[in-house]
Amino acid sequence: MRRRTGLLRILVAIGLSLALAVGCGENAKNPLDPGVPPPTSQTVTWNPLTSGEGLHGVWGESSSAIFAVGEGGTILRYDGTAWRPMASATTKILRAVWGTSARDVFAVGDEGTILHYDGVSWSVAPVVTNADLWGVWGAAGNEVFAVGESGTILRFDGSRWQYLASRAFVHLRHVWGRSGDDVFATGDFGAILHYDGQSWTLQASTVGTTILGVWGTSTGDVFAVGDLGRILRYNGTSWALMPTGTTTPLWAVWGTSETNVIAAGHDGVILRFYGTAWSQDVSGTTMPLRGVWTGGGASIAVGDVGTILRPIAGGWEPMTPGTARDLRSVWGASGSDVTAVGDGGTIIHYDGASWSLIASGTSQTLRGIWGKSAAEIVAVGDVGTVLRYDGAAWTAMASGTSERLMGVWGSSSSDVFAVGGNGAIIHYDGTSWGTMASGTQSYLRAVWGSSASDVFAVGPRGTIVHFDGNSWSVMVSGTGVFLTGVWGTSSSDVFAVGDGGIILHYNGTAWSPMASGTTGTLNAVWGVSGQDVFAVGSRGAIVHFDGGSWVPMYSNTVRPLHAVWGASALDVFVASGLARVFHYGAS
Repeated sequence: MRRRTGLLRILVAIGLSLALAVGCGENAKNPLDPGVPPPTSQTVTWNPLTSGEGLHGVWGESSSAIFAVGEGGTILRYDGTAWRPMASATTKILRAVWGTSARDVFAVGDEGTILHYDGVSWSVAPVVTNADLWGVWGAAGNEVFAVGESGTILRFDGSRWQYLASRAFVHLRHVWGRSGDDVFATGDFGAILHYDGQSWTLQASTVGTTILGVWGTSTGDVFAVGDLGRILRYNGTSWALMPTGTTTPLWAVWGTSETNVIAAGHDGVILRFYGTAWSQDVSGTTMPLRGVWTGGGASIAVGDVGTILRPIAGGWEPMTPGTARDLRSVWGASGSDVTAVGDGGTIIHYDGASWSLIASGTSQTLRGIWGKSAAEIVAVGDVGTVLRYDGAAWTAMASGTSERLMGVWGSSSSDVFAVGGNGAIIHYDGTSWGTMASGTQSYLRAVWGSSASDVFAVGPRGTIVHFDGNSWSVMVSGTGVFLTGVWGTSSSDVFAVGDGGIILHYNGTAWSPMASGTTGTLNAVWGVSGQDVFAVGSRGAIVHFDGGSWVPMYSNTVRPLHAVWGASALDVFVASGLARVFHYGAS
């Protein structure tokens, strides 16, 4: 058995040595668009208010200046009170973040993406490589290292990023150092490289598995973590395995001293080292945790579906809404009192500072929401689900139907319409819900009205039905495409949107098409006036109508957008997948 183990180590070492000897040189791929937003005439920007996107890295200057990065170019900042989104200027996945201060921060990610924050805004660095970058660390603002795919190592000298010869072919997953001439990079097949200010050399790691994270103290030990729950410790001379009590892959490690080190990984595993042995914390989650940072009296772990944890007595607690379910509709009583609903009975609420998860009492997907006031809100969804909020709690209502309900609107709290499958329309009179004859079997997707006697509902094959206070009748739409959203300002100023970027306008007499500027599906429409209207849809599409024409807007995402609502022209919310809400406000 000893001979086989020894032979295996020799084979791994030979394979790694060959990989390192190949050398990678400059990546030959053509540079790709880093995702810089196109110029627009708008004076405001869209930013995500929530993040169901996976988070890959976290770093902080202090307990009130912490940055987290992740999927879709997500960048969040914690100011000591709440996590707030930042405009990142990219939709590429960001894998790591590090800075010298809260006004000098670097983030790296896929396809050679490098961003820099100067305390005011994030900017994209000129493309040096197309290789994915997975780690970033620096000794100073003019001595920063980034590592990644196929042995890529870049160095920033304060002016530009340049390649450093690593002689490595393996993927490098993380980088950390004590100074500019004492840097460690770790990666696949147990690779540990050390930089002495002149060149990179391979160190014997004693393992052949991937090493995903590395961190050390300024004067003493260095810790490296990776697959199979392995943690290595470097004493200045050699690396040695430490007993961890787990085989769960560990993604990240950080600490403040040799007696306060935290490692995080798959299945929500969080380990702590207090100088003697590793012990496991209660994280309260099974989500993979891909980044960890501690310092300034704070500790943060981040991971999949926007998970952000901080330690409390006896364990860790979430700092985010705690859901990654898709959101289907959004409505608010004001800009600081907004509610979004979605899959699996998800309801989240925004109080002007942060989002929180609200108990809905149902697991049915909620697809529409409307309210008359902060204490008079109705949400509808699958199998005839209707919920009512009275300012204190959500309760179920008997709807009288088992059809999927897609949209809801009312002229008052005692005059509410909900529409859905097979032409279903139900009406609430303040006492109970009753069914109405719609005149169609089409799947009605949305409803809106200017008054109790002027209500519109839309659906597939260009279906538009109208209620005049007495009965519903089918209107001539002039199209055969699927209509998904409707909104207006009056009985003679109504907009309907749908597949293929179609936008129809009703002038009180007839429906006519408008040039939308997009061919993607538009899912919803809302506005402040007939000269200030927003429509949202697939692949992050947002188009704005100024009374003359529809103009595309940069949304900062390629995710499908499902719903739109606003408190004003400069305070607009858009609901999307993965519990994401985008906000449009003054810059």
